[in-house]
Amino acid sequence: MNRRALLLLLAFIVLVVGVALLIGLRGGKPAADNCHAEAPAASYRITIENDKASATTIHGHLCDTLTYTNKDKAAREIAFGRHDDHVPYDGVAERVLTQNESFTITFDKTGTYRWHDHLHDEVTGSFTVTQ
Repeated sequence: MNRRALLLLLAFIVLVVGVALLIGLRGGKPAADNCHAEAPAASYRITIENDKASATTIHGHLCDTLTYTNKDKAAREIAFGRHDDHVPYDGVAERVLTQNESFTITFDKTGTYRWHDHLHDEVTGSFTVTQ
């Protein structure tokens, strides 16, 4: 391989790596410095009690948190996405909560996302995340 071909190959590799890094930085969880430093992140709660969610629609921003708590005796399997097509959000596709257990997600992607209790489909809701 001559010197010119080697330099072109090296430039191509640098370009591909740069594009891959750019795509990687745009997806996934926001870096801590992307969160609103001047305003603390908000926290939202959804409590499931008497077969009902305390809130069925949440509107938040990147870096806010949402905590699910099960107050019912029945176990709850919180899942994201449609009933038979769970899609992970903040690394969680589904999570089983027994009575008085909680778990928290961090809003790490913008958009509108559905959640449901996989064991009891009538318990459902959504959250919308904006910048």
